[in-house]
Amino acid sequence: MKLYFVCGLLLFGVCDVAAKTIMEAMSSRYDIMSFTSLVRRAGLQSLLTTGNYTVFVPTDSALETLPADMISQLYQNITQLKAMVNYHIVPYAGITEREWTGEKVNTLTSQPVRLATYPHNNVTVVNGEVLQESNMTVSNGHIYLLSSILSPPTADVVRTLEQDAKYSKFLTAAALSGMTSKLKEDNITVLAPYDLAFDNMYKNRTDALFNSLNMMRAMVEFHVVPGTYYTSGFYDEEKIRDDNSRYDNNLVVHEYGRQSFRISPFEGNVLNEDWVATNGVIHAISGVKVTWAYLRGLDAIIG
Repeated sequence: MKLYFVCGLLLFGVCDVAAKTIMEAMSSRYDIMSFTSLVRRAGLQSLLTTGNYTVFVPTDSALETLPADMISQLYQNITQLKAMVNYHIVPYAGITEREWTGEKVNTLTSQPVRLATYPHNNVTVVNGEVLQESNMTVSNGHIYLLSSILSPPTADVVRTLEQDAKYSKFLTAAALSGMTSKLKEDNITVLAPYDLAFDNMYKNRTDALFNSLNMMRAMVEFHVVPGTYYTSGFYDEEKIRDDNSRYDNNLVVHEYGRQSFRISPFEGNVLNEDWVATNGVIHAISGVKVTWAYLRGLDAIIG
């Protein structure tokens, strides 16, 4: 989205944004009044006046998606309110001065956010949410608008998948083949097939898969991609490569409709997108991806 700033007519009201502090700049915006009010309620206005920070600010429309009782609870519980606001503040102002490849940066809660930059569309995301208005430099940091509220992930990939019984077969294959540790590595994208994907395979191949530690190990490894690929960075015919893999792991993103994806080679679509975990992101898929090497291995076992 391109924003055209005209002196005297802007949301900030003037062209000397860089002369304002974070708090002053936020207070002059009509579209982030709710979050600015939460900052004041939490008693953090002086922090954003004197410190050097990057602030990820949810717009009013983002906060309006929250249930009314949750907003009321935040106003009543100052500890919880401070934690929520502080998770949107990073004691670092150079976010756009580098390209991020899935690194984590601590917030004021000491819980990190994960940043990734996608050069093809000049987008930087935080926990999968696109940073908007990156030119909003102020005297003591940066302000970025978000169309959603940031919430810290509470579990790694394995624990997150364990919370949904539909992914038990994938997790079983990982456990039996000693690949659970692979799912616990940091900065990974996991394309997790749900149980029905295995049920839709030919039964002789499913049986062969779950009776071969090597085939299970190969299958799990093929579904784990180094790096954090959120759907906001996907584009049609994008090739996701894993140069460290022993398998033919060239994955191609195909976009159809509006923000709907499938990733070949596999039959099925991306279902639950951008499932954020502490060590990366999960995209649930409706098919089990295979490569020629993987199929040859299965067929050799089947005979």
